Amino acid sequence: MIVEQKVVRRRDRRIWYVTGGIFVAIFLFTFLTHLFKSKTEEVDAVNVANFDPGYIISDYQMSNYNSMSESEIQRFLKSKNSCNDTNINKYTMGEKVSYFSESMPPRTWHVSNGHFVCLADEDFNGESAAHIIYRAAQDYHINPQALIVLLEKEQSLITDTFPHSGQFRSATGYGCPDTAACSSKYYGFKNQVRNAAALFRTVLNGGWTNYPLGNNYVQYNPSASCGGSIVNIRNLATSALYRYTPYQPNAATLGGWNDGCNAYGNLNFYKLFENWFGGIVDDESYSDVTTPRYMEVNKDTHYINPYTGQEDGSVEKGKIFKFSTKIIDKDDEWCIRTAEDTKNNRNRCIKRTDLGEVTISFENIPESEQEKAIKSGAIKVNIRTGEKIASYDKAMIKRFLKKATLNSNIYYVLENDANNNSEIGILAKYIIEITYEEAVTPRYMRVKEDTNYIIPQTMEDREQVKKDTVLLFTTKTKDTNGDWCIRTQNDTDNNNNVCIERNSLDEADKYLPVLSPRKMQVVKDTYYLVPYTENNGELVKKNKIMDFDTKLVNSDGNWCIRTEIDTKNDVNRCIERSSLADVETYTPASVPRRMRIARDTYYINPQTLEKNDYVKKGTVFYFTTKVEANNGEWCIRTYEETNSDYNLCIYRKDLEEVL
Repeated sequence: MIVEQKVVRRRDRRIWYVTGGIFVAIFLFTFLTHLFKSKTEEVDAVNVANFDPGYIISDYQMSNYNSMSESEIQRFLKSKNSCNDTNINKYTMGEKVSYFSESMPPRTWHVSNGHFVCLADEDFNGESAAHIIYRAAQDYHINPQALIVLLEKEQSLITDTFPHSGQFRSATGYGCPDTAACSSKYYGFKNQVRNAAALFRTVLNGGWTNYPLGNNYVQYNPSASCGGSIVNIRNLATSALYRYTPYQPNAATLGGWNDGCNAYGNLNFYKLFENWFGGIVDDESYSDVTTPRYMEVNKDTHYINPYTGQEDGSVEKGKIFKFSTKIIDKDDEWCIRTAEDTKNNRNRCIKRTDLGEVTISFENIPESEQEKAIKSGAIKVNIRTGEKIASYDKAMIKRFLKKATLNSNIYYVLENDANNNSEIGILAKYIIEITYEEAVTPRYMRVKEDTNYIIPQTMEDREQVKKDTVLLFTTKTKDTNGDWCIRTQNDTDNNNNVCIERNSLDEADKYLPVLSPRKMQVVKDTYYLVPYTENNGELVKKNKIMDFDTKLVNSDGNWCIRTEIDTKNDVNRCIERSSLADVETYTPASVPRRMRIARDTYYINPQTLEKNDYVKKGTVFYFTTKVEANNGEWCIRTYEETNSDYNLCIYRKDLEEVL
């Protein structure tokens, strides 16, 4: 069929059938006509007067991947071929047939319990043909009926009572050009079916095709000398068939006689689909119901295919669905399709006689919960039909007296509508409950800039709050932007639905525990700060190491970290976080001892590897602690630096023992 985006087509069976006349033996001719049969028993019975080369099958039908379940596919295969051919003599006869090229792979027949095994009963590495067809249909969203027809038109596999391995090997003719042998790359029943389905889906999705929509020149036969004509290809499904089989039937083929230029592929596809599955059907066959609405299934029943009457899944009594389209089924009765199946273009429906109107369940809302917010863009609808009644272009607070439940959907009924007993409500997804939760840590916070209290559900401004105002906040909620909004203790106590956005607030003069108390070093000369003032405390020298355990956000919005000793003594001062860095903990030296500087060197910061004071060769220090520097080298700290807790040390490799 298709290899590397070029149309490579296996000649139609009818062409081989004509060449089969070279065999003079009657029994051999009979055998060949079975293997390459023209489907005259079923296919030729179809009237070809309605065949349109530009519209062979509808896009809807080619894409109707849920037209058959796996079990329905299996039942169909068995209905067409019961697999009970016990004439095993044909096996011997078949082994002697020489109409295939000697270069083609050998073929065998599968015989079991005295009869040939046909497609319906064959096993492909633990998978049945029905399963393979169904999975390909589901995975590529291709109608399994189209795949079944393809298998018959290419290899007669649906009706052949004694198929051989060659037919299974190239089951759909994929990768079988007209001018060369089939490519072994595509051998195998499953491989063939899935590649065919993938090709159809590619074209249906708007992918490459050599026969795009519009006028195309289509040959009558693989031989260019047989001619062709312009065909107006009007849909993608037909384009996919021509990409697969790039020929149309000529007048002789349509008239049922042979002129040496016959090509039956697409005509046989049309005939088989017409005969087995009812011919072309467009999804436009469904029409809108007068009023789309919810209805209840009033008895255990089934979805059905309206064209064939075949069942397509069971439906329990009491189930509620929204229905939007309808069709007259084969029994001339109305059949109603759900909104979901309409959306997914699924060809199944439920008989109108199996459906009834639904009852809407209402319940009262407690007075304390009646005030709720409506989101911007909310829609008020008729609960039973979904008809739009009104919309809200901005968020607002409203009072709701009732809520209604229909098919697991919850609707809230406004005060006026509830008083009028109307079936009108707003879906719960448009409703914002007015709820607050306790703040993680109730605390005083400072207003950074002039701002306003807001109603968080509508973002409406209320009373203004001046910069540097300090308030105690105890509860919080999310506003419509998804940001935290903090409520004061006074408003919490009075249940006032107003708050201040969290990003408008700073921590007041209150320290919080750091995530993990730890040692940090001063990375530059700096000062202690007194938060929320311009006052600076004493100087803190670079490389000083201290233990820190509490923090707060300073007036500039940056964290300020307080030492353990200041926390213990409740001293209100801290050091800016940007002036600090984490340090590794020094450990005692294995043997504290005097050591001599072996070469001119420097004190270093073991984390940054920054050089500090110069140290001359021959100087002797007493060393007591050590740390592993970031470059993996041991770094030894002197007794003086250890006592002062400065993060400076000398590389061990620059030291030597003092004798």
